[in-house]
Formats: sequence, C-alpha cells, structure tokens
Amino acid sequence: MSDRCSSRRRVATPVRRRRRGTFGVSAATLAIVLLGGAPSLACPGDCNGDGGVAVAEIILAVRIALQQTAVEACAAADADRSGGVAIGELIAAVNAALDGCVTGVAFEPPRRYPTGDSPRSLAVGDLDGDTWPDIAAANHISHDVSVLLNDGAGAFLPHQLHPVGRIPLGIVIADVNGDRLADLATANGGSHDVSILLGRGDGSFEEERRYPAADSARTILAANVDANDTVDLLVAAPGSSGVVLLLGRGDGAFDRAVIGAGFQPWWAALGDVTGDTIPDVVTANAESSDLTVLAGLGGGGFIGRSRLPLSEPAFSVAIADLDGNGAADLVTGNGQDGSLWLLLDNGGGSFQTPVRLPVGDGPFPVHVADINADMIPDIVTANELSGDVSILLGRGDGAFAPGERFAVGASPYAVALSDIDRNGALDLVVATGASDEIAVRRQAGAAPRAAPGKGLFPPPLRQTSFVW
Repeated sequence: MSDRCSSRRRVATPVRRRRRGTFGVSAATLAIVLLGGAPSLACPGDCNGDGGVAVAEIILAVRIALQQTAVEACAAADADRSGGVAIGELIAAVNAALDGCVTGVAFEPPRRYPTGDSPRSLAVGDLDGDTWPDIAAANHISHDVSVLLNDGAGAFLPHQLHPVGRIPLGIVIADVNGDRLADLATANGGSHDVSILLGRGDGSFEEERRYPAADSARTILAANVDANDTVDLLVAAPGSSGVVLLLGRGDGAFDRAVIGAGFQPWWAALGDVTGDTIPDVVTANAESSDLTVLAGLGGGGFIGRSRLPLSEPAFSVAIADLDGNGAADLVTGNGQDGSLWLLLDNGGGSFQTPVRLPVGDGPFPVHVADINADMIPDIVTANELSGDVSILLGRGDGAFAPGERFAVGASPYAVALSDIDRNGALDLVVATGASDEIAVRRQAGAAPRAAPGKGLFPPPLRQTSFVW
C-alpha cells in the first residue's frame, strides 16, 4: 500500500497555447492528442506501416479529418483511437513526414533478483571498480541496503545487505570522500538522518556513519553545489517542509543547512532553470500541489524564486530541455492520478500552463533519458498502482508519442535507466517493493541516430549521481 498522503482525484482540463510554427496548436497540446488513447507506438500517419509518411498518406489523413474517407483507411492517422482525425493528429503526421517516425523500444521479459524487505529506491553505478553497472537498493522495511554486483554479462550476483538508518527512502551513489571509490548515501525517513557507507572499491562498504537531516527525509541527490570540487548532498524532507543541504568537506563529513521549500516536498531536482548557468533546485510539493523553484546563488546558496501551482499533488520532478530550445523544462509525477504534468519554459525561470500527459496508474518517480538513442529526450516513470513502467518517446519539440507501458511487477517504487549489459541500449532497473525484488528488463542493442538541433539535453551540471 502506498504511504503517500491521500487527496481527491481531479482531472485537469488542458489549456491550448499558441506556439510558433504549429498552426496555432502548441506542441504540448499535441502531446495530449497523441496520448489520449490506448498505448501505441505506431508512427502517426504511417498508413501502410513502412516506417515513413508520404504525401499521399497525409492527404488520406486529411480526407479522414474531413469525413470524406473512413478512418479504417489509415488507422495510424487516428492516434488517440477516437474514430476520427483532429488537427493535432494531422500535425503529428506532417512532423513524421518531415522529421521521420519516432522509433519504438522493446524489452526482454523481466529478470528478477531478491533484495531486502521492500526496496523503496535504487541507484545504479560501478561499485566494485570493474566498469560494469551494479545496483544498490534501499529497503525501507528491513532498514538496510542491498548491493547487487554485476556478473560482467548483465546479470547480477546475490545481494549483500548493509544496515543503515530507519526507513531508508532514498539512495545515491557518489564519491563523498574524494578517494575515487564509489560510496553510498541513504535518506532515512524514520531516523531523520543520512547514512554514509564509504566504499572499499570491491563492492563492500564500511559501517555506516550518520548525519542529521530533517523529519521524514525522503529523496536524496548528490552534486557539487558550491563549486569547491567536493560532493554535496541534497535531501528533500516532507516533514520539515524544506530541503536539507549537506555541504561536503571532501573527507566524507558534512556541514548542514536548511533551505525552505513548499509544503511537504517529496522530491528535489537540480538543474539550471533560470538560465544563468548556476544550478537551481526544484521541489515537488505533495501537500501544497505545486513546485518550488529555488534559484541558485553560487557557493551553495539558494533563494526562493517562484511557486508553480498544479491541480494535483506533485511527488516527483525532473528537469530537462524537452522542446529543443536550449532552456530547461519540467515534468512531474502526480502519484495519485494516472498522469504527468509537463511545464514548458517561457524563459528566465517562468513556465507555460501545465499540460497533462496520461501514463499508468500512480506514477511516482519520473525521469528523462534518451531511451531509444535518437538524441531526443524521452520520459520514463514507474507506476506504483498499475505495476508497470511508462515510456513516452519525445519528438524533440515538446510533444510525445503515445505512451507504451511495460509490466515489471507489483508496486514499482523506483526505476533507473542504465546500460547494464553494455550493448549500447538503456535497460530498465525497477525496485518492486511488494515482491522484495529488483526487476531488470533489458533492451535490445540500439545504434545511436542523430537528430541535429532538436531536443538535445542542456549542458550537464556538475552532478555526481541521481536519486532514483
């Protein structure tokens, strides 16, 4: 059962916004049209299924829109399966003709690996120095961390347990003491602190060290926030309505500061939202149903910049350039509704009206990655209540292909994306809390494809690792 706060479900009405070059229909509004129906990754307007859209197929789609031809003549033009073709679907077909079809993804059946009791979050990285990605999972009921080492072929050895604080809800991999070995840090919601496990470089760890954080410490990320070449930790703490900043001294010890945020911030993300090249913090606030933008001042300081209202509680947030204009956009996981909110930027840290993107039931963690290797950001979320992962492939202009869902198991609390078998394609690594397992779905190898000038990620901040 989810431990998130309860609230009444509400469905937001999408707001149309004018966007240059799209005939008065915004790319984000187009995303709503494309995501309205059953999950499908068919190319919009590809009537004959040859992987492209010709002029004759666009004309056929127009005839269907004018009700001069039956929709069965080109089912791919009816992206939302409504029985007709709307203007947004025509635009999608034209985009596919000009830019090429969005390429889908496919995964092998899940491989399952036991963990401790109810893994709540996970991180992926090289923990034993062999260059292969390993898994660390925070088990929030057994109060420990499971470490699963890669066997060098994309499978994982039996897990080893390491005790941490009570109810670890977030975990991150980072080198916190500057010895070039991977360490672990967990955010402990029950003991209101952070556990540090210094790595020995072989996949084993020293006993934990504890540092005070805040009430209900939940998600954690690691980054060089104050630009002094040491790793710092940021912890979202719903119980304190703030973000705790642990500034690293470089030897595994930290100095603590608290930054005010919204009411019950469940998640924090780091990125340059205001466009000044200084990292900012964005929190997803469950109780106040909004996002808070904390503008970075440099040197580890932040100041409240803006509150972005939502019509649903926000439980996670990701920052990336989703429309290819070089500025950061936001996407949230709503948790209690089967949808995400997409907030495209207006520049300078302001954003357009949120647009709803349907996904599976109960999306909690949301991430952005190039899952199909086309150089365009895609959206991935774990859906706790429907037991699957949703993947929304991006077009690079703020629009997304219809979402595809991949079953992983009961209560997927967290998802990470990593090329765990080193075949050039990102795989799904999922913490399935109800079955005390990690589920891994491997993707077939993907050859990178160029898409110049569209949907490229913004320059990376000096971020060491991410919470998943």
